[in-house]
Amino acid sequence: MALCDAHYCFTLVDVGAQGRQSDGGIFKNSAFGKQFYNREMNLPMPQPIYTGGPTLPFVIVADEAFQLTDFLLRPYPGRSLSGDSAIYNYRHSRARRTIENTFGILTAKWRIFRRAINVCVETAEFLILATVCLHNFLKKDDHLPKYCPGTCVDREDESGYFLSGMWRQETTPLKSVSTMGTNTNSRNAATIRNQFKEHFISNVGALPWQWNGNV
Repeated sequence: MALCDAHYCFTLVDVGAQGRQSDGGIFKNSAFGKQFYNREMNLPMPQPIYTGGPTLPFVIVADEAFQLTDFLLRPYPGRSLSGDSAIYNYRHSRARRTIENTFGILTAKWRIFRRAINVCVETAEFLILATVCLHNFLKKDDHLPKYCPGTCVDREDESGYFLSGMWRQETTPLKSVSTMGTNTNSRNAATIRNQFKEHFISNVGALPWQWNGNV
């Protein structure tokens, strides 16, 4: 379980959960997940999203397997959405793609993840943490562009059309866990998501191509 920044670097990592657990369950039981739920993460105060704009909190962007909270946003439910909710889900997915690419780079560059790691559990955990640290070190080094060239990650052309990163051309052992159980949400969390939606459809926050069917 991991969080990343906009530059494909891991920021929080928790290793060692049971594979049969749901993503949402792993997050709640992880060390940093507990800190989020216990309000111990010392998050920055909400800030205007632009000068004079609405004040919005800092949030985690996650998929449907997670519970909607005031610090974690998930897409609007449903597969046949239209209008503003569909625009929000497009923008949400566009942001969440960053963590997909971060894991994609990790598994593409460190071939130990291309096969079963035949070591004891403790050693496997250390191996994963070591590759995460090395990934961050190499990703942050501007003198090593070959580690992650521009074509390695997902991107969009001038019209907003999605272009797959090179890592997606390789078979990856990492699979997304589908939603397990119910995900209830509070009224405050739903309000925050609606506020982000309103920003994404506003004159300031909208993308030119989000209205033309490319989403």
